[in-house]
Amino acid sequence: MSHPFETKEAALARMPGARRTDLFMPAQSSTLVYLIHGVTGTPLEMKYLALKLSRQGRDVYLPTLPGHCLGLRDMLRSDEEDWLRHVQMQLAFCREHYQRLIVGGLSAGALFALEASTAIPLDGVVVLSPTFFYDGWNSPWTLSLLPFGIKRLPAFLQYFFFHIDGYPYGIKEPALQSRIREAYHPLYRLRAFLRRFRSETPRLPQRSNSTEAVGYPIFFLKTLADLDRLYEKVKGNLHRVTAPTLILQSREDDFTGPRNAELVYRTIRSADKRLVLLDDCYHVITIDKQRDLVAEEVSKFIESCVGLFEDSEMPALRS
Repeated sequence: MSHPFETKEAALARMPGARRTDLFMPAQSSTLVYLIHGVTGTPLEMKYLALKLSRQGRDVYLPTLPGHCLGLRDMLRSDEEDWLRHVQMQLAFCREHYQRLIVGGLSAGALFALEASTAIPLDGVVVLSPTFFYDGWNSPWTLSLLPFGIKRLPAFLQYFFFHIDGYPYGIKEPALQSRIREAYHPLYRLRAFLRRFRSETPRLPQRSNSTEAVGYPIFFLKTLADLDRLYEKVKGNLHRVTAPTLILQSREDDFTGPRNAELVYRTIRSADKRLVLLDDCYHVITIDKQRDLVAEEVSKFIESCVGLFEDSEMPALRS
């Protein structure tokens, strides 16, 4: 039987809803690892982890969430239902073409992975820096006004209030912080804002380190309201998660503290679950100082998930 995605081009041609900013790393494997970036982020924030897993012989797919890697108007036109629908549509397709399917995500992307596991049979879930509430040591005080803004401000006004991401940008690595600071320079940001507001599709910059962590530097109240609905939906369904699950979060997370990871660990009903708290990194653990340890932990988890099914009767790959 033919492999579902023999080349990168084939993946983008066959995957429903694929975008040119999606990344696919083929290894001719019967196992696919599907890694979801965070809201306002880009697939590149998952690229380092994806490369590590691909070199170990796994097919890896990095999707682009609706409204991302486009213009700000596209971002504001998308919401949590669009993001969830997109992920589950692609995973339903992958489930039909791969013997084993592992799904992971960063921040809000971790919540998409958890929610998808309640609708689509998965062989493993990787939860990286999950976000349900903002309790990190550097969470801006303005987030305390979020419940008021969501409940009291009319929907159309939510497009006019926003928060701009600032230092340390979810990163503890000084060199990477410096690159992000440069990308966040007011003149650079103004040019990017104008380009995106005109809905011009930006090229992914060659200096991927800054792009991996930057994405959209602006969090509009409308997007924060979308995320709030996502948090409540996924939190209410955590007890339905039964797939093997690995949870990784930093003890020093500047945005969402370890209580988020502990909530996932306590609430899911997976018989096989593991919580790992990391030192010496902040929120974006896939590219920060402990990224190699993150890749090692994820790799070991995938091996254990594949091993669980080695002797099972799994369907052959379908063309």
